Amino acid sequence: DASGFCSSSVSTQRRSSCLPNTRRSIFQARHQSDEEQDDDKPSIHRRSLLASTFAAAYCTCCHPFSVNAAIELTQTSTNNLRPRSKLIDSIFAEQMATGMIDYEKEVEQYKAVLFQKLFNSLASESNSGGTSIPIIIVDVGMGTFPNAKYYAQALSSGLELKGFDIIGVDPNSSMTSYAQDNARLYGLSSSLRTVNGVAEDLPFADGSVDAVVTTLTLCSVVDQTKALSEIRRVLKPNGGKFLFWEHVLSEDDNNLALQQKLLNPIQTFSADGCHLNRRTGLNIQKAFDGNVDLNYVNLEDKWVIGPTTFGIATV
Repeated sequence: DASGFCSSSVSTQRRSSCLPNTRRSIFQARHQSDEEQDDDKPSIHRRSLLASTFAAAYCTCCHPFSVNAAIELTQTSTNNLRPRSKLIDSIFAEQMATGMIDYEKEVEQYKAVLFQKLFNSLASESNSGGTSIPIIIVDVGMGTFPNAKYYAQALSSGLELKGFDIIGVDPNSSMTSYAQDNARLYGLSSSLRTVNGVAEDLPFADGSVDAVVTTLTLCSVVDQTKALSEIRRVLKPNGGKFLFWEHVLSEDDNNLALQQKLLNPIQTFSADGCHLNRRTGLNIQKAFDGNVDLNYVNLEDKWVIGPTTFGIATV
């Protein structure tokens, strides 16, 4: 991340991961399969958006349906997308792919349990419904797809899952090749497709998605309230799940909270919109009417991006 603090989270065009020397993941497109992607294609930063043409119903910026595709995407507007720089996005994506490795290793103990809880719930609901349709999961601010391992673990865990239709939404098209690499590494190429977009304008119909995932994404969205409203809108009623892992303003260290507030302008400018002073947990509780399993941990060696809120909200 440009500032050394944040990685690529998703803002209205931001990415999803914040911290020095860490890593993230996300793809972008839907009209070209993973196997057809050119491996030599320069990787771009996860939040770089192809402001060129969302218009042609993803003709040029979306990967085709994956083998497990279970949902059609709708066309989104680009009115709320910030201008992107291909060069900066490319550099940022590379930093996310190589610099977040240590971070992901440290948080794996938390994220593994969190994702397992999500998949247990989704498997139970899927089986009770008697459907053979893959579980539809939208990873907002997917970045380099660092969460791929958790999907793979779920599929090999013995849970009665019907497969996944994973759609990564991210404004930075440079993340795509890294995300595709992670998908192939964990055997998820047929389950993943990607699209350039922002959290504030998700390309899905109301109540059409089983689960939404954000990890280090809501720190950088332009309008967090709108993003959370969109996430709730696309989730299926009576059981849709929202898994989140987000760094926030410290709740238990006033000195650290002060440092976060003082450094926030620099961080926001240099780290693609990443904010250090957000109280994301409280906003999630408001958006989901308190139906949230909310947790907090401070990763002490991660300094200003150490305070983290995580959990699962239910519609």
